[in-house]
Amino acid sequence: MAFRFALETVLRLRRSLEDEERLRLQTLLARRASLENEVRDTGQAQVALKVALNHGLQQASLPGSELQFGAHKLRACELHTARLKAAASTLGQQIERQQSLLLRRRVERKVLEQLRDRQRARYECEVARREQAQIEELDLLRRAMRREQFSNRQLAVSIWHLAPRN
Repeated sequence: MAFRFALETVLRLRRSLEDEERLRLQTLLARRASLENEVRDTGQAQVALKVALNHGLQQASLPGSELQFGAHKLRACELHTARLKAAASTLGQQIERQQSLLLRRRVERKVLEQLRDRQRARYECEVARREQAQIEELDLLRRAMRREQFSNRQLAVSIWHLAPRN
């Protein structure tokens, strides 16, 4: 009879819950990486805009409307960067909560796995004990049969010696 863990379905459920939480965490991490890339791209665009505006001012070749439009674009980039950083901060908090939840799910799964391992070890010890008992019982039976055969031979020899001879 093979080992059967009574809570195997619960263990499978715990594994699937842990996998779900891991996927959620990976989604959040991917979203954070995307936000970081967008912050970096916006920062680069902001730097390029500042360089273009400074170059235009030094050359005195930009009309006032373009300077004003450039300043407006620069302000929009700053606002967008601030919004992205706020979103990244919120996302960072979500990631921390998700990591905590994933850790809790992992602990729940490991507790069941440890229980299963202890039960399997007990089961294997019990099987080994039963096998050893069967081996010992067979050995005792074999010895008893040898003694009986020996006793029967001795009885036959004794009867032969006691039998009258012609």
